[in-house]
Amino acid sequence: MPHITLMDIANDITDTLRAATVLMPGEAMERAFTVQAFHELTEGIQDLPTIQVYPTESLTDLNTTTDRTTLRVGVQHTQLVFSLRVFARQRSNLNDDMAAVLACWDAIDQALSGVSMGCKPFFDSEAVKSFRWQTALSIYEYARVAYVGCEYVLTVEVF
Repeated sequence: MPHITLMDIANDITDTLRAATVLMPGEAMERAFTVQAFHELTEGIQDLPTIQVYPTESLTDLNTTTDRTTLRVGVQHTQLVFSLRVFARQRSNLNDDMAAVLACWDAIDQALSGVSMGCKPFFDSEAVKSFRWQTALSIYEYARVAYVGCEYVLTVEVF
């Protein structure tokens, strides 16, 4: 199996999210998210809703010959943590802001659940063996403009 890089996994996650759609409040048709991979980040947000995907940290455990072994060969696990910053809309009226955030939140949860419920490989990456996510409401200031959205912390386990 060829070596799979952090950039490969980041691109696989980004590609999965590019297929997600959302029905924004007050609109009649679903639209695709604008998804920016780590190498596509911009100084400002041009289209909404937008998702930015980039790695933030990793944790690799010890490689031993007595832990999780097959034929006395150790398996080294790495957890890669990605930030999925979701910009739902420019900050204005609280009720409209929350409706937009919850629509985006639900759409992304649905996309990630689809990956989880689908057959492996997760995110079309042979390296990703499991994943989990956590979400929180966020208000971002980006290029001196306030946006409301949510922040996903996506942790993938690779080995």
